[in-house]
Formats: sequence, structure tokens, C-alpha cells
Amino acid sequence: MTAFADYDFYKKEYLCGKKAVIDTASFDFYAKKATQYIRQQTFDNINEDTEIPNCVNMCCCDIAELLYNADKNGHSTITSEKVGDLSVSYESAESQGQALSKNIKSAIYLWLSGTDLLYRGV
Repeated sequence: MTAFADYDFYKKEYLCGKKAVIDTASFDFYAKKATQYIRQQTFDNINEDTEIPNCVNMCCCDIAELLYNADKNGHSTITSEKVGDLSVSYESAESQGQALSKNIKSAIYLWLSGTDLLYRGV
């Protein structure tokens, strides 16, 4: 399976000169995972035999960053903290998963909403 974006596209087109969030060694893993999320939400409407549309490449990079950040931060999202007698509350793994899923769907909608790729055939 090939990803909808490569590291060169990520650095030059998506980031437009900004500092990369994902390192070179990790990018392929997260891009392939992002590609699978896009395939799932587009019902495999993307013809991979032709050139992949730029909006799909951008979407792949966006989702790859979301997935990378979620893995990097792990389960350590602090929701509240009290200094006196130290009390720290963390966001639940279920809540983090729901937030990630919502962010992925938002990214897909952001990049692909103006195309026919999200059409379900109804």
C-alpha cells in the first residue's frame, strides 16, 4: 500500500517552509495510516491509477500530523492541576480517542468537502 503523500510533498507543499512536526523516519508509517482513514471515509472513491488530487495529499499530511501528535503525547493530557497538595487530573483514553476521531473527520471534511470524493452514492 502506498500513502497518498510522501515526505517530500509534506516538506515542500504542505508545510510551505514551516518546521516539520513529523521526522523523516516516522512519516511513512503515519502517512499510510492517514491514507487508510481517508480511504475509509471516501469509500475508496479515490482512483489511485491516476494522479492523486492535491487536496487528498494535503489531507493525508494533516491527518498524519494528528496521528503523530496523538502517539507522541500518549495518555498524558492533563485536564486540571492543583499545586497545593498536588492534584493532577488526566483526560481518559476514551475521551482522547473520541477527540482524535473528531479531529480526523474534521480534517477530511476540510480538505475534501468540495470534491465528489465524499459522495456516498445516495
